Amino acid sequence: MKLNLTENDLPTSTFACGPGQGHAQIRQTPLYQTLFERSHRAPDVTTHGMYAAAEKELRTLLAIPSDYLLCFFPGGATTALDAVTWSLSVDSVSGLSFGAFSKRWCEQITTQIPGLKKDIKIPPAGTFFPWEPLDTNASLILLTPNETSTGVQIPDHYLLDIWQHKGPHTLVAWDCTSCAGGRVLPQAYDIMAFGLQKCFGTGGGTAVLILSPRAVERISEVKKIRQIPYSLDLSYAVTHAQKAQTINTPSTMNIWMCYQAARWMNAHGGLATMENLCRAHAQYLFDWAAQTDWVRPRILDEKLRSFTTPTFQITDPQISADAINQALAETGLANLQDGIKKFTTAPANSLRIACFPFVDPNGTEQYAKLTRLLDEIVRQLRK
Repeated sequence: MKLNLTENDLPTSTFACGPGQGHAQIRQTPLYQTLFERSHRAPDVTTHGMYAAAEKELRTLLAIPSDYLLCFFPGGATTALDAVTWSLSVDSVSGLSFGAFSKRWCEQITTQIPGLKKDIKIPPAGTFFPWEPLDTNASLILLTPNETSTGVQIPDHYLLDIWQHKGPHTLVAWDCTSCAGGRVLPQAYDIMAFGLQKCFGTGGGTAVLILSPRAVERISEVKKIRQIPYSLDLSYAVTHAQKAQTINTPSTMNIWMCYQAARWMNAHGGLATMENLCRAHAQYLFDWAAQTDWVRPRILDEKLRSFTTPTFQITDPQISADAINQALAETGLANLQDGIKKFTTAPANSLRIACFPFVDPNGTEQYAKLTRLLDEIVRQLRK
């Protein structure tokens, strides 16, 4: 498709939902400065260097309680969720499955552990969120505050209600991969896990685990009742995290990028400012969609609508998401090659657009260019 737009009209940001765009400073830094040649056990990299510095910035940004432990966990978010489930569930889990990633955690990972009682709620047909009450006395509750695939977020009041009504022996675990660094969340968790490739704009393959004192205590309890695969045994991760180390060789580059991203976020207003930035990005798109005749927000209930990974339903049957993404790829720009594709298992003919902080840290100029580009693509497709 030959677009009637000049190169200056085209956006330079990446709008795909992962790996997300890194800050400009990160993208322009020579590779050697990421310490990729250094030992991950060297004190000037760990306890006296980058790992400790990255942890400090994350603790400040996310307001992590001082008695919670932070681990950099190799393998990405899925591996971290595996480790949480194997190392921290006793005899039962409950949770919400309302998209691809929450389903992976609640319905697929949990089935690998023999004898685990499961109470998993899924949305009724034609809806996006399961409001049916959870078993709050399960040994481990699994929640996904922002479901990356569907663009649904769990409201704060729901997260707080679960925390306030959990049983005396219950731990609450969150997967915050697509909202950590872009959403202010209540202090209502024992375990927070997230990949770094969304709001922080790193490469994939590295996760962060944040564990409450009760979660750390649970690890030794579970080891007495279950044989845990070595790489998923959080007792080793905890031992090394206490020395600002990882259980094996991590991606030093990802930790370096996390450090730079969190430091920039803290220096530019902290998490509240990052949330406002993500909200401004998403609101620009919602306002634009309201003025078009071919697309609308897919999640109609604003309380459930993500502002870091919003999704959009194409309403004109003559316009296909595949054609839009093909046209984006045909611009020849690397940042548009992955387009704004829906997640694989999401319903057909919808779009998903990243609104992470670094997609447009200065405001909405990049989103204005994107929407003009989309409108032009649709205009030509309708010819």
